[in-house]
Amino acid sequence: MPRLALATLALLLVACGDDPATSTGDTSGPGPSSGALTTGTGGDDPTGTTTGTSSDPVTTTTGTITTEPGTTTGPATTDAPVTGTTTDPGTTGPDLETDGTTATTEPLPDPICTDPPACAAVAPAATEHHLGLLDGCAFALAPNDFAAGIARADALLARTGTAVDIEAVLGQLNRTGVPGLSAYQADRMKNHDYVGFRWDAGDGAVDYWYPQGITGSSDARADHEIAGKRLLLVSWYHKIELGPNDPPAKGVRLSLVDITDLDAIRYRHLLLVTPTGDGPDVNFVAANTKSGDALHAGGIAWVGDRLYVAETSAGFRVYDMSRIFEATATDDDAAIGIAGGEVNAHSYRYAVPEIGRYALTADSCKFRFSSVALDRSADPPVLVTAEYQTDLTGRLARWPIDLASAALVESGGHVFAHDAAITGQSRTQGAVTYEGVYYMSCSSQAQQWGRLYRNLPDSTSEITAWPDGPEDLYVERDLELIWTAAEHPNKRVTLGIPMQGY
Repeated sequence: MPRLALATLALLLVACGDDPATSTGDTSGPGPSSGALTTGTGGDDPTGTTTGTSSDPVTTTTGTITTEPGTTTGPATTDAPVTGTTTDPGTTGPDLETDGTTATTEPLPDPICTDPPACAAVAPAATEHHLGLLDGCAFALAPNDFAAGIARADALLARTGTAVDIEAVLGQLNRTGVPGLSAYQADRMKNHDYVGFRWDAGDGAVDYWYPQGITGSSDARADHEIAGKRLLLVSWYHKIELGPNDPPAKGVRLSLVDITDLDAIRYRHLLLVTPTGDGPDVNFVAANTKSGDALHAGGIAWVGDRLYVAETSAGFRVYDMSRIFEATATDDDAAIGIAGGEVNAHSYRYAVPEIGRYALTADSCKFRFSSVALDRSADPPVLVTAEYQTDLTGRLARWPIDLASAALVESGGHVFAHDAAITGQSRTQGAVTYEGVYYMSCSSQAQQWGRLYRNLPDSTSEITAWPDGPEDLYVERDLELIWTAAEHPNKRVTLGIPMQGY
């Protein structure tokens, strides 16, 4: 989208290591190995579907921001972004050339969101099971310098000398999943025609890596497949308690999973990294916050070659799946970066570099990015984000995205939410929209069990049984399956069920 003139912008601102059993790193070999539902927040949930009404709808006023399990709160900071000034995130690399023509004489598009609402208007009281629309103009993001971030990633690949493509990584999947669900989770889902798998023994039990976000090839490509395969990506954050003298966390790893044959699941972990420095001194660190904690990565969305990762207090970090590089040493799970002629990535063989960020603007109302999912069916296509709150006041915001460039759509240098909503549901761990229906993945809704809520604006939610510990959501469009990953050790499953609409 062409940029607005500076005067228009001024007006706008005024108006508005696949490791062994311990699952710590990467060796190059494999690791070890519904009836009707009642509403409300307690009681045993049968496993079918019902309308989410209750005899006494619960109304609550807006609460304070609640920390997601495993995260820390803080100001809306970008946590040391890759680089500084704002530029067009639609660029695809440092070698882009212009055609030498002068500026266009076509009229600039009309600005959007010239009169954003007060923040109090988008933090209203909430009614349980009721989805209410809000003004998306209250929420705005701005990109950092993606061209510089891409140049830095390319300099890193030149220094490591090990750029690889996704097909090469698919040829090196070194872990085996277990078909089907555990008996514990299968009993919960028994009234649904589910599909799914479990991680290998090490990944299923490890207590310091926690799965969170989920996306896949149906997000990344219009034809649903990459290299002729159905793929999932699942993000895990390094969940540890840091002492004052401890080294930083190991950030975020991705599981690249081939689900083409659900009876023969294969996968491999890759590490997300942040490039640092410039030119011949470029290096990299793990995907952590400034405090040294791991980025929570509560949601991910794969769009083209870009991977959007939710950054809880700020917005999105963006990684490039076409710029994967290979470590030269995988025997030291404490080592990260380039030193002594070696490339280390906490013993993982492959790493994915960050290329840019989107952060809430100073004038935007606050928003917590607890999850993200892609809706290709919307017009325009949108990234759907949701807030985790322990009360009913969590909100959704949907951000317009250009599928061709995989960049968010700007107006005057900002990305305004296309629309927003208040969920009327507690503990929203993931959300997506598809063909007009809103889906919300919520944990601890009926004792330990999750629920999948389905709703339309200004309507009452319908409920589907959902596993213990559900997280982010992903829609596999061609099969009309909606997927989630369960996070708790020894209860971990990754599952999909047929979409039911509303």
